[in-house]
Amino acid sequence: MPKKSSASKKRPYSQKKSTEAEMDFPIQEAPAEGSQTLTQSQESSFNFVPGSPSPSYLRKDESELQPNFPVPPSRVSTPSPSRSPSPSDAGSDIESTDEVTPDLPHQETISGADVPRLADEPRMGEYFQKRRDLLNILKSLHSTGIQNELDLPQIVVIGSQSVGKSSLIESMSGLRLPRDTGTCPMECRLQYGRVWTCKISLRFDVDRTGQPLAVVRDIPFGPTLHNANDVEKMLRRAQRAILRPDLDPSIFVDDSDLHVFGVPLTFSRNCVCIQVSGPNVPDLYFYDLPGIIANVGDGGNVADIKLVEDLAKSYIRKPNCIVLLVISCETDFENQGAGRLVLKDPALRQRTIGVLTKVDRIEFGTASKWLRMLRGEDQPLMHGWYCVKQRDMGQLQEGVTWEEARDYETEFFQTTAPWADLNRVLRERLGSQKLAERLGYILSNLVSQELPGIRKKVTTELGKVNHRLQELTPPKIADPRRVVITLLRDFTKTLSKHIEGLPPVINPSDPTDTTATGLLHSLNEAYDRFREKVHETAPQFRPWSTTANVDAQTEQRMLDNAKQDDDAVGLGKTNSLYVDEVMDLAKRSRTRELPGNYPFTVKEKLIVESVRQWSRLAHDCFAEVKDITVKHVIRLVADHFKGYDHGGLKEAVSKITSEQILKCAAVTIKKIEGLVQGECDPYTQNDEYFFAYKTRILTRYKLIHHELQGKANLVTALQAYSPNNSSSTGNSNQWTYLTNAISNLANFGITINAEDFVMLLPQHDLTPALDIMAEVRAYFQVAYKRFGDNVPKLIDADFVRAIDSSDDGLDVALMSMDLSTEKCLEYLQEPRSVIHERTKLGGKKQRLEAAQLQLERYFRG
Repeated sequence: MPKKSSASKKRPYSQKKSTEAEMDFPIQEAPAEGSQTLTQSQESSFNFVPGSPSPSYLRKDESELQPNFPVPPSRVSTPSPSRSPSPSDAGSDIESTDEVTPDLPHQETISGADVPRLADEPRMGEYFQKRRDLLNILKSLHSTGIQNELDLPQIVVIGSQSVGKSSLIESMSGLRLPRDTGTCPMECRLQYGRVWTCKISLRFDVDRTGQPLAVVRDIPFGPTLHNANDVEKMLRRAQRAILRPDLDPSIFVDDSDLHVFGVPLTFSRNCVCIQVSGPNVPDLYFYDLPGIIANVGDGGNVADIKLVEDLAKSYIRKPNCIVLLVISCETDFENQGAGRLVLKDPALRQRTIGVLTKVDRIEFGTASKWLRMLRGEDQPLMHGWYCVKQRDMGQLQEGVTWEEARDYETEFFQTTAPWADLNRVLRERLGSQKLAERLGYILSNLVSQELPGIRKKVTTELGKVNHRLQELTPPKIADPRRVVITLLRDFTKTLSKHIEGLPPVINPSDPTDTTATGLLHSLNEAYDRFREKVHETAPQFRPWSTTANVDAQTEQRMLDNAKQDDDAVGLGKTNSLYVDEVMDLAKRSRTRELPGNYPFTVKEKLIVESVRQWSRLAHDCFAEVKDITVKHVIRLVADHFKGYDHGGLKEAVSKITSEQILKCAAVTIKKIEGLVQGECDPYTQNDEYFFAYKTRILTRYKLIHHELQGKANLVTALQAYSPNNSSSTGNSNQWTYLTNAISNLANFGITINAEDFVMLLPQHDLTPALDIMAEVRAYFQVAYKRFGDNVPKLIDADFVRAIDSSDDGLDVALMSMDLSTEKCLEYLQEPRSVIHERTKLGGKKQRLEAAQLQLERYFRG
């Protein structure tokens, strides 16, 4: 134990040992005389969680891959100075001088300024030097920023606010840390040295928005410090510099930043790096994270609660991260956010060391639960729990030094129950010095095991980065004009092939992608829908009067009969026209015509009633075709020029292509309007089809009309007649008469069907209306087929094909671009994404090469 300081005479707490009743916990019984002391393996089992897999850094089957890392010799325990041996203590672990399981070798300090004298100088010197080398290589790797790419071993200190985390770090490092700030991670590198020094630097690996930087910036901050009292002030300044990444860090060294207007960040992922060396400083390397917070004060940002927790999670989720969980004994650990974050995760328990702080403030009657945690009976962790006692506020105000605080802590655990009465194994878990030694041992052992794998991973990753950088090598362009013109002409050739028609992709992943399903296939489907809609505008004639007594069933049968020759029956959305309504319209339209004649305007009016709907349908069809075509061309432009958007080539081609499409669209719209206007004046030269359709549909209309006029039996017989079945008409005499009549007419060279005899039935006053209906319907059939062909044909010729026509098509338009050498060089600039990726990979390569250099130096010795 270090020599007592004079400051110990003014200790703020009593030296008298507390009784069991006062502390409300049972005294740990010593082992019976002759019992075995715990071996090193038994101590490990004390920490191990039953049934839990051993983490990677505890496995022994990869020892052949590890550097030669000596195991420290065992430490010899000494009796507590404040207690005298008694007969009852004989054989107990309290005064036993048997070998116990140590965490690290004991250091005997002669004076505060001298180098520690080791019990076994050659062997211990080799051990500490090896451990120091391991922590040095770890620091070197972290300083390269390679931890963003690789899972480097590290210790991370986490705890809720006000649990004594800063005091714990002070007790291990001898530093005085800022108490009211915890705004960013702090990287602490502690190592033994003959002279006390402290160096502070800033590491920026993310920008103000939290996005990773391509190259990590490691900036020294201020001069090397030789007085520990200057550290706290300089750390406050460094933290302010981290929160203002847009400013030059040098202005923070002398507080010049306080005069610069601006709003700092509340938290940052960038970290302050502190490297301390000195005679009494342990070899240790860890990250201290901002305390987990449950709420924010007035004016605070609620989002900071999640930001701090996410920051902690980003560190501790890495498999090679050793978690140093700080829990205050002043409040229930269930209410401490950091405890919930770690203890609920079985995987994290496997690589966590617990630290109980403020053990001198344990509430009366609750001490037993903390002892259960220390023993591993409650909330067991792989590396167990430690207890520490730090300087309280009174001691800080009295100016108690770090060395004096260490003495106070040692004396507290040696003189205060129940700590002084614990067995030797548990006493190895009391005090910040024991904790620091254990942390150094665990971390260096983990580094020793993981280094070969890290070395291999660095080499593999560097190979991948170099390969990708080679793929992203900027092209050397000798003739930029030729390259651009070739790109443009290849594009127009591709577009021409799509316009002419390409075979579709089998089972396309995206049915809406016309580059896969076929442009013409999609256009043909649009044309089919257009023809169907035009067909639906057919006049809906009913060859019976509005006064006819027709029930719903009979009406449906009549419609079904009419549909045999008028396939548009029931399709249209226009109002139905009955034969008496048509007759009334014809009569009212007469002027000076001779009897039995009706003006052509009656038929024209009925025709135009349907045709006037075609203008909207034609323009809708073109709008759909244009939309399909534009989307198709946009996809082709995007695919063909996907690597040339940064220099403006893709934008220029898109603009000219759009202009060409708009020009063709304007021409097409005018021609569609001309087609529609032409259809408003009934006209046809298709006489044969017109008369044939009119005769057929007029016969159908008359059959239906006479059936409803009391000649149902005759009409039924005419419809049912079969020359080979004498009973088909239901009356053998009717069948004979019909057969003879058809045969006799055939002798005169006249060929008719049985239904044609309906034309010989006596005329009635509605016969002219039936004739008008048949003629209008026949003309519609002629015009609809003509219009249904002409519109798609016009759109295809004057729009789709015209986009890339040989005379005034896209190829000609693209050649009108600015194709000067300077402009073509600008067009061929690399995409921002490629430049960004290459820059990012360059930074990663830099970090990997720096890490590789450090590793090779280490392994070469």
